[in-house]
Amino acid sequence: KGMTDLFHPLARNDSPITCGSLESCEAFQALKDGVQGYYTEDDNGDYADDATWVLTSSFVILTMQSGFGLLEMGNSTNGNEVHIMIKNVADVIFGSLAYWLFGYGISYGTPSTPFMGLGQFGPNGTYVPSESGLLFSRYIFQFSFAATSTTIVSGCVAMRMKFMVYCLFAFFSIFVYAFVAHWVWADDGWLNQHGMHDFAGGGPVHLVGGMNGLVAILMLGPRTGRFDGTRPKSSFKPSSPVSMLFGLFMLWWGWIGFNCGSSFGITGQKWVVATRAAITTINATSGGGFVAILWSLAWTKWKLIRVDDIVNGILGSLVATTASCAAIHTYDALIVGAIGAFVAISTNSYVKHIKLDDPVGAIGVHLTSGIWGILAVGFYADGSLPGIEVKDGLFRGGGFELLGIQSIGMLVIIGWSCICTSIFFYLIGVMYSRNLRDPRSGLRVSLEEELKGADYCLHGIREIWHDEDEDDIDESDEESGKRKVKEFSSFAKDGSGRTATVESDKSIDEYGKPTALTTSSKKKNSLDVASGSVGTEGDISAPTISATGVDANRSRKTNSLSVALGNVGGDDDSPQEFSAADKLRRAAKRAALMQQMKRGRGSTAGLF
Repeated sequence: KGMTDLFHPLARNDSPITCGSLESCEAFQALKDGVQGYYTEDDNGDYADDATWVLTSSFVILTMQSGFGLLEMGNSTNGNEVHIMIKNVADVIFGSLAYWLFGYGISYGTPSTPFMGLGQFGPNGTYVPSESGLLFSRYIFQFSFAATSTTIVSGCVAMRMKFMVYCLFAFFSIFVYAFVAHWVWADDGWLNQHGMHDFAGGGPVHLVGGMNGLVAILMLGPRTGRFDGTRPKSSFKPSSPVSMLFGLFMLWWGWIGFNCGSSFGITGQKWVVATRAAITTINATSGGGFVAILWSLAWTKWKLIRVDDIVNGILGSLVATTASCAAIHTYDALIVGAIGAFVAISTNSYVKHIKLDDPVGAIGVHLTSGIWGILAVGFYADGSLPGIEVKDGLFRGGGFELLGIQSIGMLVIIGWSCICTSIFFYLIGVMYSRNLRDPRSGLRVSLEEELKGADYCLHGIREIWHDEDEDDIDESDEESGKRKVKEFSSFAKDGSGRTATVESDKSIDEYGKPTALTTSSKKKNSLDVASGSVGTEGDISAPTISATGVDANRSRKTNSLSVALGNVGGDDDSPQEFSAADKLRRAAKRAALMQQMKRGRGSTAGLF
């Protein structure tokens, strides 16, 4: 009951409190033993169990970075996949540094005010084992939340933001997150003191990340040709729906750690809260997935189930239940998740309608579903559930009080994120563009990098059908002296691993790969391989393949690019060695071509 009650017998007898009297006081000795026991390893089993639970949840949450990377990579176009994963690496590198320097101190440092923490910047722990263990376990868990908030923006700015600008933002975003985390979760945070409830980060993580992403989209503008018709729709097709689904699964099970781990332990009644959060999370995805399938079927006149609808619907349901997962019943979760999925998919459809370029659908999933998730607490929260302290929601007889508090918190978080992120991107854009009226040009990559892809321009990686082999020079038309650089090619391997090239000028699929060869009686495209034969249609006879891989029946005017697996044929199509003059001529042409193709490759335009 406190020190006064403990020493009440001494004070009542007006006896002076001396060392001797304290030694004889049973109450004081009990208090002394309890304090000493707090720092005794044998009595800290509960703390060890809780710390183990929190660390395990943190590891699971950090695997969500892989899920975000796969999801974003699948939604991106060819030529940007490697760069997408590099950006997710940058999230951890720069985010962890920022969180150690100031993020944790602002969020949970002591001393603190209702607005921010004022201590424990660059936390290093103490020599007291229990204090250090509790600090470190809490630190790594909260960092995993901060990193998740940052990586949401990566998908919004995919394929058009300079890499160094993104790295700076990954560092700065921790600043935006840390203040909101303090307001919502710190014991003296002003939103927490007013009764706002957000169990697992619907506001500090998803609402902050979604709002930051929206500001970034508005500041950057759409990808070149996305809405003005100057580029075909196939240029913006997702590169890998399979990667999107793999990313969904990694995020799905990562969310279990996200929501359940927010109990910060399994001792006492914490394990009850964690298990309830697990069931409500799964039930929410059940409701959300059902709505996503119905939406996709209805939108395609009951013909298709589209991958992006399924992915965004389930993720929207997960975001919607993040704030409320510990404070609602399992049947309420079905409704919360279903509405979250509907909000996410419908928002993304509207975003495309108003020509905002959000490649991964983060605005619908994290921003608007996050808003619904925070408000859902005000409708469905049940304060009588064991292990959780929250006011009753509107549907539990609590009136509009909790709903009003949740609404205020939601508006404050949106306003804070919008203001901070807008100022950041404007200042960084001006710094790079050196033009107060044109911050956008300072944020975006060059047009060349956007069209070629960051994998090639920034990381030196070319796709296989953009190979830079010397045989990319087409010299089939020697008479006219024209030189043609193949833009699209694919490779077929013979038994020894050597390659032959297929080219088609007529039929190219949406990814720029050749789909078929065209053949005519006067001018033929052919594939020369080391063995076997290539069949043709109609009255065109199949070519005869010699031992050296050259078609002996071709006329000298055949329009093809033959890759000699041994020697290259001359005018009479017979295998022969190049003369010294021929080799010098080909080397000069190849050098000139490579110089032209490599322009911009060593440029730092996409980096800075």
